[in-house]
Amino acid sequence: MSTLASNAYHAIALTHIAAGTLALVTYWTAALSRKTRYSLHVRAGNLYLWAMRAILVTAVPMAGFAFLKGQTAVGIFLSYLVVLVATTVYTAPKAVQCKQDFERFRGGAFRALAISLPAVAAATFVYGVVVSNLLLGGFSIVGLVVGWQMWVTLRRTAAPAAGWWLKEHYGAMLGNGVGTHIAFLAIGLGRVLPPELAEVSQLIAWFGPLTVSTVATILLDRRHRARFGAAA
Repeated sequence: MSTLASNAYHAIALTHIAAGTLALVTYWTAALSRKTRYSLHVRAGNLYLWAMRAILVTAVPMAGFAFLKGQTAVGIFLSYLVVLVATTVYTAPKAVQCKQDFERFRGGAFRALAISLPAVAAATFVYGVVVSNLLLGGFSIVGLVVGWQMWVTLRRTAAPAAGWWLKEHYGAMLGNGVGTHIAFLAIGLGRVLPPELAEVSQLIAWFGPLTVSTVATILLDRRHRARFGAAA
């Protein structure tokens, strides 16, 4: 890699790290604040989404650099994450904006992402199986599940359930949280822990956020049913 390319990559990586740090802080600020229309929750959530967009923009050239350096697995993983995170970053605010218009929510970019996400996830899964990369192949299942859920939404003919927009919103934000924390724990934490704890840190990085997200989804779904069950 030339000096110019190396400097460019360094600048992109620093921007990526700065955006990731901001995303981590604003995610928990939004999660722990009151959920009202003009609250800190909304302001922090919007800032979080802008930070995630910056992460997406910088991740694209980082994936390209990985392919150029022969790091195929890293390049494929970053490419897959770009599509996965782009999907949840899009659907999280769109659900709130279109709470009164289900057709508008599932049109346009939603349809394009419903096609591209499972396609990229399937390619990532195949590559992970071929090279025996269990983490890469396993994590691609998340994209397949999200893609399947999007197709269910597209094919729905009946009126959406009461409060559908809120479920779409917090589901997407939990997905964003998984991506944010896996990146922080897998990359950031792994660099500060001693080498003998590397394997343990990777297990925590991958399965910790997924486990917490699963529990949070169960609890939020229960609250959602209690809130909108009567309307349904």
